[in-house]
Amino acid sequence: MKLLVVLIMASFLSTLLGVGQTIHHNNSNGIFLKDSFCVLQSTLDDNPVIGSFNRAYKNYGGKVNYPWCLTISIALEPENLYEYGLPKDNESALANKLEDELVTEIRKLTTAHYIGHLYNDTFLDIYVYLDDPEKVQQYLQTQINKEDLIRGFKYEINKDPTWTTIAGFMN
Repeated sequence: MKLLVVLIMASFLSTLLGVGQTIHHNNSNGIFLKDSFCVLQSTLDDNPVIGSFNRAYKNYGGKVNYPWCLTISIALEPENLYEYGLPKDNESALANKLEDELVTEIRKLTTAHYIGHLYNDTFLDIYVYLDDPEKVQQYLQTQINKEDLIRGFKYEINKDPTWTTIAGFMN
């Protein structure tokens, strides 16, 4: 019985965290670090949060070259969530798919360092650092109100040259 619980939990976490996602980057120019993703589990206002972050970026020396923090918040469908706000398998699959699509397109526009994502309180929050936010802003504006969007989302791009936005996820 314990093995079954472990297998179910492993399946849940891999689906939730997007293990096997197709977000890739070209490292031929040497500006990206080798991925070192870690699972983060915590609580926020007595509700669980869970995410996956690339801790290789904790001491990244090139932060000053990518001073713009893009945060995308994908709204999850309430009927596809557990009572504590985390998504069921089908909902996390949809959110992860949208995340993949957005990040893939953003990487075509500018150098983008995908740091990770966090499921919390009915949202999937995605963190990416950029060198040039203008093209990304234009692209996201074309996507945010699309009629066939699988889930609604909002985004912010803020100047954060020391990467303080994600510092708490790197400990």
